[in-house]
Amino acid sequence: MKIDLKNLKPGITEFWERVEPQELDLPQEEFRMVGPLEATHRLRKGGKTLELRVTTVYTLELTCARCLERFQREFREENLYLIQIGTPPPETEERALTTEDILLFFVPIEELDTLPLLRETVLLSIPMKPLCKPDCKGLCPVCGANLNREQCEHQGKPMDPRWLKLLEIKDKLASSG
Repeated sequence: MKIDLKNLKPGITEFWERVEPQELDLPQEEFRMVGPLEATHRLRKGGKTLELRVTTVYTLELTCARCLERFQREFREENLYLIQIGTPPPETEERALTTEDILLFFVPIEELDTLPLLRETVLLSIPMKPLCKPDCKGLCPVCGANLNREQCEHQGKPMDPRWLKLLEIKDKLASSG
């Protein structure tokens, strides 16, 4: 959606949009968007800086990092953007960044395209290690069985003898501490 900032009335204006996955041009290797993304834009025009609050709701299909099963998860993200029309002033000296510096971006023309903001929201919300559930047991390191669905013969077997000395050290530290 393109928002005409020039003809925007002072005060609060709300927009709603529905974006199909193919419009966002997202990579498909690690995840897949299931259904459309729904976004509510709340734009407040005051002085020369516009405040844009975007709430997005969408569902992604991800692969669990432990058991490698595909699962779906709904996301609800809220973002704040401060927008100024024009180009940023030239930096004359170094200074510490403020919160406004981080949130502020400049729009060179008087039209704001929301698609890049929505795409960025989706990409930044993807967890580094997605889990199907917090207590996912993962796969058996020996046979590869999904331990969430079945027990395998390797569960409860004696530990590799090379690790026994480390286990003794761990036990000593636990008893002395």
